[in-house]
Amino acid sequence: MKWFENPHRDTASEIEDLAYPPSGGRVKLVILGVILPLVVVYFGVQAWLTEEAIWFGNRGSDMVVHGATAKSLGVAYTSIGLFCHFRWFWGLLPVYRVFEVGTVVSLVGFLGGLVFGVYHLCA
Repeated sequence: MKWFENPHRDTASEIEDLAYPPSGGRVKLVILGVILPLVVVYFGVQAWLTEEAIWFGNRGSDMVVHGATAKSLGVAYTSIGLFCHFRWFWGLLPVYRVFEVGTVVSLVGFLGGLVFGVYHLCA
């Protein structure tokens, strides 16, 4: 049972919400726009430098990957951190061009890292 599900919202409207800046104040700007991205980018850089990363799965089926797959996941982790930064830092400041371009570039980087990770994992 989904307690808070709105029957008038579908996946398309949820995805469309990513195109608009979020609402919030200084606390959201600092926590989600600075601290969270720094932590996630740190793990992305560590995965790139050590060539060892965790590929998160569902129900505890995480796996440790090495080599080119770990570097690809490092790019994906770094892109997630950049997405959070552009979304909640630049989106809460009135600099919308940086918000839009940064969000799109970080999502493309995430997809690229994920695709190359799957490619290197299966190759």
